[in-house]
Amino acid sequence: MDMNPSLAPIAEAAQDATTTGGPPLNRRAFLAWAGALTAAAGAPRAASAQGGTTLTARQAASRLLAQATFGGDLALIDQVVSQGDEAWLDAQLALPVQPMLPEVLALHDSGASGEELEYLYFDWIWWQRAMTAPDVLRMRVAFALSQIFVISRREDTLFDYSTAPAAFHDALLRGALGSFKDLLREVTLSPSMGLYLSHLNNRRSDPVANRFPDENYAREVMQLFTIGLFELNPDGTRKLDSAGQPIPTYGNAEITEMAKIFTGLTMAPEPGEPVEFGVEQETFGVPMVMVDAEHEPGPKTLLGGFVVPAGQTGLQDIESALDHLVQHPNTGPFIGTHLIKFLVTSNPSPAYVARVSAIFADNGAGVRGDMGAVVKAILLDPEARDASKIDDPAFGKVREPFVRWVQLGRAFHATSDSGLFRHFGGDEDLEFMQQYPFFSPSVFNFFSPFHQPAGALTQAGLVAPELEIIHAFTSIATVNRLSDAIVEGEYLFDRFDDPIYLDLDGELEILEEQGPGALVDHLDLLLTYGTMSAETRQTVMDAILPIGEEPWDQLHLALFLVAISPEYAVLR
Repeated sequence: MDMNPSLAPIAEAAQDATTTGGPPLNRRAFLAWAGALTAAAGAPRAASAQGGTTLTARQAASRLLAQATFGGDLALIDQVVSQGDEAWLDAQLALPVQPMLPEVLALHDSGASGEELEYLYFDWIWWQRAMTAPDVLRMRVAFALSQIFVISRREDTLFDYSTAPAAFHDALLRGALGSFKDLLREVTLSPSMGLYLSHLNNRRSDPVANRFPDENYAREVMQLFTIGLFELNPDGTRKLDSAGQPIPTYGNAEITEMAKIFTGLTMAPEPGEPVEFGVEQETFGVPMVMVDAEHEPGPKTLLGGFVVPAGQTGLQDIESALDHLVQHPNTGPFIGTHLIKFLVTSNPSPAYVARVSAIFADNGAGVRGDMGAVVKAILLDPEARDASKIDDPAFGKVREPFVRWVQLGRAFHATSDSGLFRHFGGDEDLEFMQQYPFFSPSVFNFFSPFHQPAGALTQAGLVAPELEIIHAFTSIATVNRLSDAIVEGEYLFDRFDDPIYLDLDGELEILEEQGPGALVDHLDLLLTYGTMSAETRQTVMDAILPIGEEPWDQLHLALFLVAISPEYAVLR
């Protein structure tokens, strides 16, 4: 299926805008682009200008970075080439965690931006870290985890206090390449999660008052965070009963018993103050504390008849329950499949899932739940690294809208005059991307991992999760927003009179010294890791050559067209 000539109407519309100042797109251009994107998600790739499935060392490194990070610039690509894939990943695993909460608190203490903007400090630090921090693997995996262990700032309290998402994000940073058990414990005891899924101030049963423990977190810790709805084989496929039906992992009785585990937790007091159950605090930076008098006493019978014995403290009960979930045979394939889908491909083979699941079960040193080993296994798996998979119509994934935006910033050294990244997604970015950190519409994330768009993908039995938020409105809004940012303004965001802009001086130098062809090859390396088709390349060249007397216009139009190309929209 030829998916690339459909870019030509967009090239014409964008070229008209460049030369006449007219509108950047029209309906014909949008429909052509949207059709190309949907086709690209499940169609074989057209032949590459670089010769099919053969990638140079630089192109292969760029492809790894597209999967493992928010994307790299030339320096990072060359670093991966120099070190080699595994050594580079090992170096990333060895980097220390750099928590965000201290930096958010430092902004609070400085008072530089006034109290009315304090709720934005997490966003500013997040962007600062995403653009400049060296631990690029940890940041990318933490963003994936934030869509598994979901909290949302659509909850007013989590929106008002920037320390809440900062502290929760720090837990994800620690867990991204650390211990899954430690990650699950931190998530469970996080005040942000306790507030969002209502096990904060969850009290023991009082049948006389008709009060019973809240079951919200008990349900989601099983359904979404560890084992899923149905029993799984190690390769992620569902086990079936004698009637050929999936086998549920739990029922209402297990939810009721699990809910008793998560009773008695309340916010930690301010330093020097006593613990008081149910008292509102702003101590989001420390775990919730247990008040055993409010914890459900007695034994609790969990999955598979496992009994948490009577006589333990509340925290001991939690530890027993979390151990039980981590040891469950579903947890490895469940978490492994989710991370593969976020990082590499929406439709991993059972063999791929089985290899990752085996590493979750045992990292080679007898350790279960070593997330660093799991992430490394995902990224170094033959299915992830084999360039021939680029031509497999069932392989790859639509890039998340937000990840595409961040990658543009990283590839072209986004910066601002102040040195800060003073940005907030809010309603405007949620409208055109339908995605922004910790702004999911529900605990089920921005999109379902099982989403099947109508048409060829469904007929082929394939999923394309991200296409649930890429639809008529968001598609045209994204293309127009990219036109505004690249063709018109050379900026990512323009807020607070301190725009975050792209540094394209290096690209201009390539254009002026080596010509348009070299520029397009350079953009292909950075954004599409050498997979740009001959048709797309020709479309870009045909669009920019007529405006050769205006190098900045050539550069902006070339970057815009590559940024909206199907090869960039679909990661393979």
